[in-house]
Amino acid sequence: MAENQFLFRRDGEVYLPTGLTRGPWRADAMHGGPPSALVGLAVAHAKEPGEQVARVAIDLERPVPLEAITPQVERRQVSRRIAQLEVSLVTDAGVVARARALLLRGSEDVASGADPLEDLAPDGKAFRFAGPETVVSEGEVYHLDAMEYRMVTGGFLEAGPTAAWMRTSVPLVEGEAPVGLAQMLAVADFGSALSSNPDRGFALINVDVSVALHRDPEGEWFRLSTQGYVGPTGVGLATSALADRRGPLGTITQNQIVHSLR
Repeated sequence: MAENQFLFRRDGEVYLPTGLTRGPWRADAMHGGPPSALVGLAVAHAKEPGEQVARVAIDLERPVPLEAITPQVERRQVSRRIAQLEVSLVTDAGVVARARALLLRGSEDVASGADPLEDLAPDGKAFRFAGPETVVSEGEVYHLDAMEYRMVTGGFLEAGPTAAWMRTSVPLVEGEAPVGLAQMLAVADFGSALSSNPDRGFALINVDVSVALHRDPEGEWFRLSTQGYVGPTGVGLATSALADRRGPLGTITQNQIVHSLR
């Protein structure tokens, strides 16, 4: 049972992480999902009425320590219908992640629709994440203690295309209502894990997360359908088709570097 029941506690403009934000590679650093969710919160709070988030590109420049973290946002108005947000996540160690969000003002007279996706069985058996031996084994860990999964095809430890529904199982911020963009970015990082196959003797660590959207994310469950590729120099690329219960939502890409398991 997790000691905490949320990822962050907010103190003014500062977010204080709990152990549930911890990642698999270092006991003193976060998983990529929680800081990505903070970027989503910052973008959602900074965008103006009538603007839609069309793209968010996050660069994870260094391990994000389990320390107080402050999002800083700068806005640049490109034209009447286009704006950009520059987001920095700052700790005592300096800037640990940077992101750029593209905001567009679309048209309200365009009719569109998509069929809901029905391959999620909420009452079905939950899938518990099983990762490589390098996963931190002591204390709370984000992907073990703060996430829920429903596999559609494949699996985290299997080769080939993989599809899974997932959601955070605890609130992102203590006492605050969920924000769709932040909820989605909290799980977008898992495309890299879905593309990995430890049987090859290595894991893949993503250094960024880029999401392109054609509408706002809705709800708490998100579906990633992922394919991964690794080049001859040990550089990988994971691409994921992104959806929510309403239907197709966008695309995720992640650049990766090889991490040996031997």
